[in-house]
Amino acid sequence: MDYEKAHDSISWDFHYYMISRLGLCNRLIRWIMECLKSSTISILINGSLTKQFNPTRGLRQDDPIIPFLFLNVVQGLLGMVNQIARKQLYT
Repeated sequence: MDYEKAHDSISWDFHYYMISRLGLCNRLIRWIMECLKSSTISILINGSLTKQFNPTRGLRQDDPIIPFLFLNVVQGLLGMVNQIARKQLYT
C-alpha cells in the first residue's frame, strides 16, 4: 500500500469527519480545517511558476500537521478493516 499517494487523495471532508470523531471542540476543528484550506500552490513548469491556486484536497509538503492527519486517516482505514473482519466479509 502506498500511503503517500493515498494520503494526497483524501478529501478534506473525510479529514473533517475523522477529526470531529475525536471529540475536539468545534473551535479547534475549524482552526485545523482553516490551516488546510488556506494553503495556495503554484507549480514549476519548465522553470516558470504557474499562477497560485487553492487545492481542494491533499497537503502541503512539510506541513507540521501532516503526522496528525496521517494518523487520523490510518485510524479511519483501521476502522473499515475492523468492520470487514467483524462482518466476515474477507476471503
